Amino acid sequence: MKRGKKLWRYLGAGVVILSFVFNSCSSIKNKNWNEESIIEEKYSDFANQVDSYLIQQNFQGAVLIGKGKKIIFAKGYGPCDTNSDNLEPIGLNTTFEAGSITKQMTAAAIMQLVQKHKLSLDDKLSKFFPEYEHGDEITIRMLLNMRSGLTDHINAADDFFPKNIYRHIEKNQLANKPLDENIVLTYFYDAPLLATPDSTYFYCNTNYYLLAKIIEIVTGKTYVSYIKNNIFNPCGMNNSNLNFQQTDAKGYDYRGRYYSIPASLAIGCGDLNSSVVDLFKWNVNFTNGKIVKKSSFKQMIDSESYGFGLYCRDNTIFHSGTTNVFNSYNFYDTKEKLSVIVLVNRPINQSNATFVAGNILKLYQN
Repeated sequence: MKRGKKLWRYLGAGVVILSFVFNSCSSIKNKNWNEESIIEEKYSDFANQVDSYLIQQNFQGAVLIGKGKKIIFAKGYGPCDTNSDNLEPIGLNTTFEAGSITKQMTAAAIMQLVQKHKLSLDDKLSKFFPEYEHGDEITIRMLLNMRSGLTDHINAADDFFPKNIYRHIEKNQLANKPLDENIVLTYFYDAPLLATPDSTYFYCNTNYYLLAKIIEIVTGKTYVSYIKNNIFNPCGMNNSNLNFQQTDAKGYDYRGRYYSIPASLAIGCGDLNSSVVDLFKWNVNFTNGKIVKKSSFKQMIDSESYGFGLYCRDNTIFHSGTTNVFNSYNFYDTKEKLSVIVLVNRPINQSNATFVAGNILKLYQN
Protein backbone atom coordinates (compact mmCIF):
# COMPACT_ATOMS: atom_id res chain seq x y z
CA MET A 1 0.00 0.00 0.00
CA LYS A 2 1.26 3.47 -0.81
CA ARG A 3 2.24 5.68 2.08
CA GLY A 4 -0.53 8.23 2.61
CA LYS A 5 -0.33 11.95 3.00
CA LYS A 6 0.51 13.28 6.45
CA LEU A 7 -1.67 15.77 8.23
CA TRP A 8 0.97 16.20 10.93
CA ARG A 9 4.60 15.27 11.28
CA TYR A 10 5.12 13.20 14.37
CA LEU A 11 4.24 11.50 15.97
CA GLY A 12 9.82 21.18 21.31
CA ALA A 13 19.95 34.81 31.16
CA GLY A 14 22.79 32.92 32.98
CA VAL A 15 23.42 29.22 33.15
CA VAL A 16 21.07 27.49 35.56
CA ILE A 17 22.05 24.34 37.42
CA LEU A 18 19.65 22.94 39.97
CA SER A 19 20.76 20.58 42.67
CA PHE A 20 17.53 19.71 44.42
CA VAL A 21 17.52 16.21 45.86
CA PHE A 22 14.26 14.29 46.11
CA ASN A 23 13.78 11.66 48.77
CA SER A 24 10.23 10.67 47.88
CA CYS A 25 7.48 11.02 45.33
CA SER A 26 5.86 13.76 47.42
CA SER A 27 9.03 15.83 47.53
CA ILE A 28 9.16 15.80 43.72
CA LYS A 29 5.48 16.57 43.62
CA ASN A 30 5.64 19.66 45.74
CA LYS A 31 8.73 21.32 44.26
CA ASN A 32 8.08 24.60 42.49
CA TRP A 33 11.17 25.28 40.42
CA ASN A 34 12.40 28.66 39.38
CA GLU A 35 15.66 29.83 37.85
CA GLU A 36 17.40 30.69 41.09
CA SER A 37 19.65 27.93 42.35
CA ILE A 38 23.06 26.95 43.65
CA ILE A 39 25.60 25.88 41.06
CA GLU A 40 27.10 22.51 41.92
CA GLU A 41 30.85 22.65 41.25
CA LYS A 42 30.94 19.18 39.77
CA TYR A 43 28.69 20.15 36.86
CA SER A 44 29.73 23.74 36.25
CA ASP A 45 32.05 23.01 33.29
CA PHE A 46 29.45 20.80 31.66
CA ALA A 47 26.76 23.43 32.19
CA ASN A 48 28.88 26.13 30.58
CA GLN A 49 29.57 23.86 27.59
CA VAL A 50 25.86 23.10 27.13
CA ASP A 51 24.90 26.74 27.47
CA SER A 52 27.54 27.84 24.96
CA TYR A 53 26.44 25.18 22.49
CA LEU A 54 22.76 26.17 22.72
CA ILE A 55 23.53 29.87 22.34
CA GLN A 56 25.71 29.14 19.29
CA GLN A 57 22.83 27.16 17.79
CA ASN A 58 20.42 30.05 18.38
CA PHE A 59 18.34 27.50 20.24
CA GLN A 60 14.75 28.37 21.12
CA GLY A 61 13.03 26.19 23.70
CA ALA A 62 13.84 24.58 27.03
CA VAL A 63 16.40 21.98 28.09
CA LEU A 64 16.75 19.92 31.26
CA ILE A 65 19.39 17.37 32.22
CA GLY A 66 18.85 15.29 35.34
CA LYS A 67 20.95 12.70 37.13
CA GLY A 68 18.89 10.39 39.31
CA LYS A 69 16.60 12.63 41.32
CA LYS A 70 18.71 15.75 40.81
CA ILE A 71 18.35 18.36 38.10
CA ILE A 72 21.90 19.28 37.11
CA PHE A 73 21.13 21.71 34.28
CA ALA A 74 17.98 23.48 33.18
CA LYS A 75 17.36 26.60 31.15
CA GLY A 76 14.88 28.27 28.83
CA TYR A 77 15.97 30.09 25.67
CA GLY A 78 14.11 32.68 23.64
CA PRO A 79 10.54 33.98 23.88
CA CYS A 80 7.38 31.94 24.39
CA ASP A 81 5.81 33.67 21.41
CA THR A 82 7.93 35.48 18.83
CA ASN A 83 4.83 37.11 17.34
CA SER A 84 3.63 38.63 20.58
CA ASP A 85 4.26 42.20 21.71
CA ASN A 86 4.93 40.77 25.15
CA LEU A 87 8.09 38.70 24.63
CA GLU A 88 7.76 36.57 27.75
CA PRO A 89 10.86 34.39 28.06
CA ILE A 90 10.68 30.62 28.02
CA GLY A 91 11.15 29.23 31.53
CA LEU A 92 11.45 25.84 33.16
CA ASN A 93 7.70 25.50 33.65
CA THR A 94 6.74 26.79 30.18
CA THR A 95 4.51 24.27 28.43
CA PHE A 96 5.02 23.00 24.88
CA GLU A 97 3.28 20.45 22.68
CA ALA A 98 5.19 17.24 23.46
CA GLY A 99 3.61 15.17 20.68
CA SER A 100 4.32 11.45 20.76
CA ILE A 101 5.94 11.52 24.20
CA THR A 102 2.27 11.11 25.14
CA LYS A 103 2.50 7.44 24.15
CA GLN A 104 4.63 6.35 27.13
CA MET A 105 1.98 7.73 29.50
CA THR A 106 -0.81 5.99 27.62
CA ALA A 107 1.17 2.74 27.80
CA ALA A 108 1.75 3.20 31.54
CA ALA A 109 -1.99 3.77 32.04
CA ILE A 110 -2.71 0.49 30.24
CA MET A 111 -0.20 -1.30 32.48
CA GLN A 112 -1.90 0.14 35.57
CA LEU A 113 -5.13 -1.48 34.41
CA VAL A 114 -3.31 -4.75 33.69
CA GLN A 115 -1.91 -4.69 37.25
CA LYS A 116 -5.46 -4.29 38.57
CA HIS A 117 -6.60 -7.26 36.42
CA LYS A 118 -8.98 -5.04 34.50
CA LEU A 119 -7.16 -5.82 31.28
CA SER A 120 -4.88 -8.46 29.81
CA LEU A 121 -2.18 -7.78 27.25
CA ASP A 122 -3.64 -10.69 25.30
CA ASP A 123 -7.15 -9.21 25.20
CA LYS A 124 -8.31 -8.94 21.61
CA LEU A 125 -9.54 -5.76 20.00
CA SER A 126 -12.89 -7.45 19.40
CA LYS A 127 -13.54 -7.36 23.16
CA PHE A 128 -13.77 -3.57 22.98
CA PHE A 129 -14.79 -3.02 19.36
CA PRO A 130 -16.91 -6.10 18.52
CA GLU A 131 -17.97 -4.82 15.09
CA TYR A 132 -14.40 -4.43 13.82
CA GLU A 133 -13.76 -7.18 11.26
CA HIS A 134 -10.08 -7.71 12.22
CA GLY A 135 -10.75 -7.49 15.95
CA ASP A 136 -9.91 -11.15 16.66
CA GLU A 137 -6.50 -10.78 14.98
CA ILE A 138 -5.18 -7.85 17.04
CA THR A 139 -4.30 -7.78 20.75
CA ILE A 140 -3.54 -4.99 23.18
CA ARG A 141 0.10 -6.10 23.17
CA MET A 142 0.26 -5.57 19.40
CA LEU A 143 -1.15 -2.06 19.80
CA LEU A 144 1.45 -1.26 22.45
CA ASN A 145 4.47 -2.45 20.48
CA MET A 146 3.31 -1.20 17.07
CA ARG A 147 2.66 -4.60 15.49
CA SER A 148 -1.08 -4.33 14.81
CA GLY A 149 -0.87 -3.75 11.06
CA LEU A 150 -3.33 -0.86 11.30
CA THR A 151 -3.21 2.14 8.98
CA ASP A 152 -2.06 5.36 10.65
CA HIS A 153 -4.82 7.98 10.81
CA ILE A 154 -2.22 10.75 11.02
CA ASN A 155 0.78 9.70 8.92
CA ALA A 156 -1.35 7.99 6.26
CA ALA A 157 -4.45 10.13 6.64
CA ASP A 158 -5.61 9.97 3.03
CA ASP A 159 -5.56 6.16 3.22
CA PHE A 160 -7.40 6.10 6.54
CA PHE A 161 -10.12 8.68 5.82
CA PRO A 162 -12.34 9.18 2.77
CA LYS A 163 -11.03 12.04 0.62
CA ASN A 164 -13.77 14.49 1.57
CA ILE A 165 -13.18 13.85 5.30
CA TYR A 166 -9.43 14.18 4.85
CA ARG A 167 -9.92 17.60 3.25
CA HIS A 168 -12.33 18.61 6.01
CA ILE A 169 -9.77 17.69 8.68
CA GLU A 170 -6.98 19.53 6.89
CA LYS A 171 -9.12 22.66 6.52
CA ASN A 172 -10.15 22.64 10.19
CA GLN A 173 -6.60 22.09 11.33
CA LEU A 174 -5.27 25.09 9.43
CA ALA A 175 -8.12 27.19 10.82
CA ASN A 176 -7.45 25.96 14.38
CA LYS A 177 -10.95 24.56 14.60
CA PRO A 178 -11.83 21.45 16.60
CA LEU A 179 -13.19 18.31 14.97
CA ASP A 180 -15.91 15.86 15.88
CA GLU A 181 -14.84 14.03 19.02
CA ASN A 182 -15.25 10.55 17.50
CA ILE A 183 -14.07 11.25 13.95
CA VAL A 184 -11.24 8.69 14.09
CA LEU A 185 -13.39 5.92 15.54
CA THR A 186 -16.14 6.63 13.01
CA TYR A 187 -13.85 5.83 10.06
CA PHE A 188 -11.65 3.25 11.78
CA TYR A 189 -14.00 0.38 10.92
CA ASP A 190 -13.56 0.89 7.18
CA ALA A 191 -9.86 1.80 7.16
CA PRO A 192 -7.69 -0.82 5.43
CA LEU A 193 -5.01 -2.86 7.16
CA LEU A 194 -1.46 -1.92 6.21
CA ALA A 195 -0.03 -5.36 7.06
CA THR A 196 -0.97 -8.70 8.57
CA PRO A 197 -1.30 -8.24 12.36
CA ASP A 198 1.86 -9.20 14.31
CA SER A 199 3.88 -9.70 11.13
CA THR A 200 6.05 -6.60 11.41
CA TYR A 201 6.76 -3.42 13.34
CA PHE A 202 5.20 -0.30 11.86
CA TYR A 203 4.86 2.97 13.73
CA CYS A 204 1.18 3.88 13.89
CA ASN A 205 -0.57 6.57 15.92
CA THR A 206 -3.90 4.77 15.60
CA ASN A 207 -2.64 2.07 17.98
CA TYR A 208 -2.39 4.58 20.80
CA TYR A 209 -5.62 6.33 19.91
CA LEU A 210 -7.36 2.97 20.36
CA LEU A 211 -5.52 2.32 23.63
CA ALA A 212 -6.86 5.63 24.94
CA LYS A 213 -10.37 4.59 23.93
CA ILE A 214 -9.88 1.22 25.66
CA ILE A 215 -8.89 3.07 28.84
CA GLU A 216 -12.18 4.98 28.61
CA ILE A 217 -14.23 1.82 27.99
CA VAL A 218 -12.64 -0.08 30.90
CA THR A 219 -12.67 2.75 33.46
CA GLY A 220 -15.82 4.61 32.47
CA LYS A 221 -13.78 7.82 32.62
CA THR A 222 -12.47 10.08 29.91
CA TYR A 223 -8.87 9.57 28.88
CA VAL A 224 -8.11 13.14 29.98
CA SER A 225 -9.57 12.52 33.43
CA TYR A 226 -7.79 9.19 33.85
CA ILE A 227 -4.36 10.57 32.90
CA LYS A 228 -4.81 13.61 35.11
CA ASN A 229 -5.71 11.53 38.17
CA ASN A 230 -3.37 8.58 37.63
CA ILE A 231 -0.34 10.11 35.89
CA PHE A 232 -0.20 13.89 36.32
CA ASN A 233 -1.35 14.12 39.95
CA PRO A 234 0.84 11.30 41.38
CA CYS A 235 3.87 12.78 39.61
CA GLY A 236 3.08 16.36 40.59
CA MET A 237 2.94 17.40 36.93
CA ASN A 238 1.11 20.57 37.83
CA ASN A 239 1.70 22.39 34.56
CA SER A 240 0.77 19.58 32.16
CA ASN A 241 -2.54 19.16 30.34
CA LEU A 242 -4.17 17.39 27.41
CA ASN A 243 -6.12 20.40 26.11
CA PHE A 244 -6.15 21.63 22.52
CA GLN A 245 -3.86 24.68 22.13
CA GLN A 246 -3.30 25.11 25.87
CA THR A 247 0.45 25.74 25.77
CA ASP A 248 2.44 28.69 27.09
CA ALA A 249 4.83 28.52 24.14
CA LYS A 250 3.66 29.12 20.59
CA GLY A 251 5.38 28.05 17.41
CA TYR A 252 5.07 29.09 13.76
CA ASP A 253 5.70 27.36 10.45
CA TYR A 254 7.68 28.72 7.51
CA ARG A 255 4.68 30.82 6.48
CA GLY A 256 4.30 32.29 9.94
CA ARG A 257 1.21 30.20 10.74
CA TYR A 258 0.39 28.80 14.17
CA TYR A 259 -1.83 25.74 14.35
CA SER A 260 -1.85 22.67 16.54
CA ILE A 261 -3.30 19.18 16.54
CA PRO A 262 -7.05 18.85 16.99
CA ALA A 263 -7.47 16.98 20.25
CA SER A 264 -9.92 14.46 18.81
CA LEU A 265 -7.18 13.11 16.51
CA ALA A 266 -4.31 13.26 18.97
CA ILE A 267 -5.93 11.54 21.95
CA GLY A 268 -3.57 9.02 23.51
CA CYS A 269 -0.95 9.39 20.80
CA GLY A 270 0.07 13.06 20.77
CA ASP A 271 -2.05 15.40 22.88
CA LEU A 272 0.34 16.02 25.79
CA ASN A 273 1.29 19.61 26.65
CA SER A 274 4.11 19.69 29.18
CA SER A 275 7.25 21.40 30.48
CA VAL A 276 10.81 20.14 30.96
CA VAL A 277 10.32 20.08 34.72
CA ASP A 278 7.10 18.07 34.51
CA LEU A 279 8.69 15.58 32.12
CA PHE A 280 11.59 15.18 34.54
CA LYS A 281 9.11 14.45 37.32
CA TRP A 282 7.56 11.88 35.02
CA ASN A 283 10.93 10.23 34.30
CA VAL A 284 11.82 9.96 37.98
CA ASN A 285 8.47 8.55 39.10
CA PHE A 286 7.92 6.29 36.10
CA THR A 287 11.33 4.61 36.35
CA ASN A 288 11.21 4.23 40.14
CA GLY A 289 8.02 2.21 40.51
CA LYS A 290 5.74 5.10 41.48
CA ILE A 291 3.46 4.91 38.43
CA VAL A 292 3.68 1.23 37.51
CA LYS A 293 5.31 -1.61 39.40
CA LYS A 294 8.97 -2.18 38.62
CA SER A 295 8.06 -5.54 37.11
CA SER A 296 5.60 -3.78 34.79
CA PHE A 297 8.20 -1.19 33.87
CA LYS A 298 10.66 -3.95 32.95
CA GLN A 299 8.01 -5.54 30.78
CA MET A 300 7.44 -2.21 29.02
CA ILE A 301 11.11 -1.85 28.09
CA ASP A 302 11.84 -5.50 27.30
CA SER A 303 12.61 -4.86 23.66
CA GLU A 304 15.50 -4.06 21.36
CA SER A 305 13.30 -1.87 19.20
CA TYR A 306 9.90 -0.52 20.29
CA GLY A 307 8.66 -1.45 23.75
CA PHE A 308 5.40 -0.15 25.18
CA GLY A 309 5.29 3.53 24.20
CA LEU A 310 9.09 3.78 24.13
CA TYR A 311 12.04 3.05 21.91
CA CYS A 312 14.56 0.84 23.69
CA ARG A 313 18.29 0.64 22.90
CA ASP A 314 21.22 -0.55 25.04
CA ASN A 315 19.81 0.36 28.48
CA THR A 316 18.26 3.58 27.20
CA ILE A 317 14.63 4.48 26.58
CA PHE A 318 13.53 7.46 24.55
CA HIS A 319 10.88 9.03 22.37
CA SER A 320 10.60 12.08 20.18
CA GLY A 321 7.50 14.07 19.39
CA THR A 322 6.83 16.19 16.32
CA THR A 323 3.81 18.33 15.57
CA ASN A 324 3.63 21.05 12.97
CA VAL A 325 5.29 23.81 14.94
CA PHE A 326 6.76 21.97 17.94
CA ASN A 327 9.15 19.10 18.44
CA SER A 328 10.47 17.33 21.50
CA TYR A 329 12.75 14.60 22.84
CA ASN A 330 12.78 12.69 26.11
CA PHE A 331 15.75 10.41 26.83
CA TYR A 332 16.51 8.25 29.88
CA ASP A 333 19.51 6.00 30.54
CA THR A 334 18.33 3.27 32.91
CA LYS A 335 21.87 2.48 34.16
CA GLU A 336 23.17 6.01 34.53
CA LYS A 337 19.72 7.30 35.58
CA LEU A 338 20.32 10.21 33.25
CA SER A 339 17.48 12.30 31.82
CA VAL A 340 17.88 14.61 28.83
CA ILE A 341 14.73 16.53 27.90
CA VAL A 342 14.49 19.01 25.04
CA LEU A 343 11.35 20.96 24.07
CA VAL A 344 11.33 23.25 21.03
CA ASN A 345 8.68 25.68 19.76
CA ARG A 346 9.94 25.59 16.19
CA PRO A 347 9.27 23.15 13.35
CA ILE A 348 11.71 20.24 13.25
CA ASN A 349 13.33 21.42 10.01
CA GLN A 350 14.35 24.62 11.81
CA SER A 351 15.48 23.12 15.11
CA ASN A 352 15.63 19.38 15.80
CA ALA A 353 15.19 18.42 19.47
CA THR A 354 16.59 14.92 18.89
CA PHE A 355 19.75 16.33 17.29
CA VAL A 356 20.17 18.86 20.12
CA ALA A 357 19.76 16.14 22.77
CA GLY A 358 22.33 13.95 20.99
CA ASN A 359 24.93 16.71 21.07
CA ILE A 360 24.23 17.41 24.75
CA LEU A 361 24.79 13.71 25.47
CA LYS A 362 28.14 13.88 23.70
CA LEU A 363 29.16 16.83 25.87
CA TYR A 364 28.10 14.92 29.01
CA GLN A 365 30.03 11.81 27.98
CA ASN A 366 33.17 13.82 27.31
